[in-house]
Amino acid sequence: MWATPSYSLIILLICLTKVVEIRAQCERPLGGENMVLTDESGKNTFPEGSSLTFRCSTGYQPDQSGGSRSITCTGQQWSKLGLQCKKKSCGSPGALTHGRYLTPDGILFGAITTAECDEGYLLVGPKTRSCLDNGWDQRAAVCEAVKCLPPPTIQNGNFDPSKDSYDYNEAVTYSCTGDYTLIGKETITCLADGTFQQPLPQCLVIRCDGPRIDNAVRIEGKAPPYKYKDIVRYRCNDGYRMIGLAFLTCEVNEWNPSPPVCTAEIGEGGKTDHSRNIGIGIGVGILVALIAGIGVCYAKKRTGWGKVPTRNEGGA
Repeated sequence: MWATPSYSLIILLICLTKVVEIRAQCERPLGGENMVLTDESGKNTFPEGSSLTFRCSTGYQPDQSGGSRSITCTGQQWSKLGLQCKKKSCGSPGALTHGRYLTPDGILFGAITTAECDEGYLLVGPKTRSCLDNGWDQRAAVCEAVKCLPPPTIQNGNFDPSKDSYDYNEAVTYSCTGDYTLIGKETITCLADGTFQQPLPQCLVIRCDGPRIDNAVRIEGKAPPYKYKDIVRYRCNDGYRMIGLAFLTCEVNEWNPSPPVCTAEIGEGGKTDHSRNIGIGIGVGILVALIAGIGVCYAKKRTGWGKVPTRNEGGA
């Protein structure tokens, strides 16, 4: 008759034990920032007394505090984790001869550095490098002196000096052959990007016919034909006035500025104004007459004006 109660007691004790076991568990810990569990198991709960160890995530390392990396499950709670993780430093990316590495993001894990060369040098190698878990990636770049290949030749012209390569800022000068004229910049230099300045000059035959300006005369400059940059000057004939500029320069097959125009001066009533010439003629005539009159008076004064007859002379 006592068998049944004993069996029930055993069952009760077993259940109580299970309840205690269930209650004496710890959930999977989260740990601190930038760290992970070394235990890669997929368990979500851990029994009383379990110990787990953390490590820093990729790109991070323990700080100098020396805190414990392990925790223990006690009374359904994990012990305090002492591990603290900080970003790894990649250190200086190194010196770059004739250049430098720029580190605006710093030199810690995840930062990116950019290589920059001095003017006159070209970067050979990767322009950027990243700070990874094991240091800076890729190899260091180098800065090499700029070299320019010979510039293009131009038709009916050549350049000097002629070399296999040219240093940064080195110049060449173009010239034309025969009767060709150089149009453009005659000297170009090797630029920092390893190319010569553009655009290139041209060699052209430049001729300008004599400008046709009615009622005008050339007063400066040679007779046609004219070459590039030859200059002439014109003046309008009397009775005409110039509209435009008197000086003309032979440019690329045309005169600059355009030839002026000599137009007849118009007086009142819409007729050609000759009054200036007439006025000048009258003025000159008056001046001549005045001078002649002065001369006569002077001569009379020297020889006398003639005697006035008296009563006793010539008669009574």
